[in-house]
Amino acid sequence: MKEDSNLRETVIILWLISFITMLGIGLIAPLMSKYAQILGASNFEIGVIFGSFALARTFAQIPVGYLSDRYGKKVFLLIGTFFYGFFTFLYPFAKSVIHLIVLRILNGISSSLINPVAGAYVATVAPREKLGEYMGLFNSALPLGFSLGPLVGGVLAKWYGIEAPFYFCGALSFLSFLICLFKLKNIRINRDGSFTYVSKLIVKEEGTVKGTFFPLKFLRDRCFLSAFMVNLAYYVVNTGIIAYLAVYVGDYIGLDQVGILIASTNLTLGILQRKFGEIYDKTGGIFLIYGGLLLSALGLYLLSISPLYLKSIPLLLKMFSALELVAIGGAMYLPVVNSLAMKRVDIEEKGTAMGLFTTSLNIGMFLGALLLGYLADLLGLSNMYKVSSLILILVGIFLYLHIRGE
Repeated sequence: MKEDSNLRETVIILWLISFITMLGIGLIAPLMSKYAQILGASNFEIGVIFGSFALARTFAQIPVGYLSDRYGKKVFLLIGTFFYGFFTFLYPFAKSVIHLIVLRILNGISSSLINPVAGAYVATVAPREKLGEYMGLFNSALPLGFSLGPLVGGVLAKWYGIEAPFYFCGALSFLSFLICLFKLKNIRINRDGSFTYVSKLIVKEEGTVKGTFFPLKFLRDRCFLSAFMVNLAYYVVNTGIIAYLAVYVGDYIGLDQVGILIASTNLTLGILQRKFGEIYDKTGGIFLIYGGLLLSALGLYLLSISPLYLKSIPLLLKMFSALELVAIGGAMYLPVVNSLAMKRVDIEEKGTAMGLFTTSLNIGMFLGALLLGYLADLLGLSNMYKVSSLILILVGIFLYLHIRGE
């Protein structure tokens, strides 16, 4: 009973840290494109600004995951939340696109110490038979925080200026730092593969930590590689929504309404993830991935043509419906791919494996920002969303061919 109590408390605290962090990120991400435009950025330069964040996370994340397996996870969460808040406070002082890129790189490095490490923490303490449920619960913090962020950010930008959300985001990150410092227990992995809660800030693991800084061996596992590719594709297309939606609909609706659209999408994604995680635990149903990819692809296609069809229906309602389909689809497959990736990973390698797995997020954001930014300049934003829909369909075909028989 004591162990169950500790598990629940730990997961709730990690959920709260991730929720508050994502709430802060959600405050500024949809506004970044508008802020960059004020500083004279093109669509491609906006892509570079978003991509630099992801690229920095990619290079930092794998060694961070490895080191968190060796020395405990709490210290990395503390460093990440503190410096993410510090660098976010500096955005309003940026005077050029280069300044924004530098700050995004520093923020990317800082953020690599937060959600990936927290996710590895949950994967370490969760019982194997409930891994889908707990990963679904933890992952719900990301879209739920991100759902409220754009709404709050849009209102703050409208009433107090576009700099206000950056200050508020920094303050939220410092709040996460304090919660982590005073409430989160550290863990030590024992020689037998179990773990123990400890009070020390830095812990040298008793167990033998396998692997290296760049553990590419996990990619040889079909389940891990399939999950990696699906997650990568999700963040490629999701970056197109986050980075360019405010520009795409800028002539039709205001920033506060863009915030409502993104908020409702991520709220749906967050609410449904735990339930679909439970369904996967009970059924082992890979069908959730196929169905989710198709549903999200349909939503992206409808988003791409939303200004053109059924003009008697308000544009805001059409975009809301399209983004809800994207969200429901994502809620179906995201808990599954997270569980699939960790399915065959030993407990002492969870941080290392999660570090590698979540580089799919960063690579997806980087490729999405640059590729979709280039396509937006070349083909227009509407056709960019059509390409995003096609990407999800192609990844579904790859998954079917790669994982059948597993």
